[in-house]
Amino acid sequence: MIKVAGRPILERIVLHLVGSGIRRVFLAVNYKAELIQQHFGDGSAFGCSIEYLLESVPLGTGGALSLLPVIPQEPLIVLNGDLVTQFDVAEMLRVHSDYGHKATVAVHEYVHTVPFGVVEADGDRVVGLREKPTQSWQTNAGVYVLDPDLIRRVPRDTSFSLPALIEECLERGEHVGTFSMEDDWIDVGRHQELKRARGEGDQP
Repeated sequence: MIKVAGRPILERIVLHLVGSGIRRVFLAVNYKAELIQQHFGDGSAFGCSIEYLLESVPLGTGGALSLLPVIPQEPLIVLNGDLVTQFDVAEMLRVHSDYGHKATVAVHEYVHTVPFGVVEADGDRVVGLREKPTQSWQTNAGVYVLDPDLIRRVPRDTSFSLPALIEECLERGEHVGTFSMEDDWIDVGRHQELKRARGEGDQP
């Protein structure tokens, strides 16, 4: 398991959820499943109950939800397993409930600065110059809150992504909300971000 500051990232996620009041956790496992199960056991050592969704083949970011033993009665929070973040779990759940969202997607601001001066031209005539302009986007942070009935839409034992589920909600005209994740957020699935999480390099 990938570690940051001496602790496996998945363990950091579990402990953060437990610290936020979550007491029942499901881990979708495929690659290195036995190692993960040996590390976490039934979750009692971490202050929660942990159950495993065993994928016979990789099922994407959403497909493992079809393996849940029962449909939950309350909104379900779903996270990618390669995130380093301390987001406010309770606040995200509150926003989802208070605004009546069918699904809520955490978003994180991504800022990119062009390392060159940008020339604005009209044909062969320069009409403006911008020195190293910055642009920002709201990006998917890999954290979702889903209403329970959405789980029924996940195809059984089929590779399926959570963005695809969100797209389906939008096509149906259902209310999908955002939750701004202003806390630190690192996706260690990207090599440069993993180095940053480990303190091995400057933030890109």
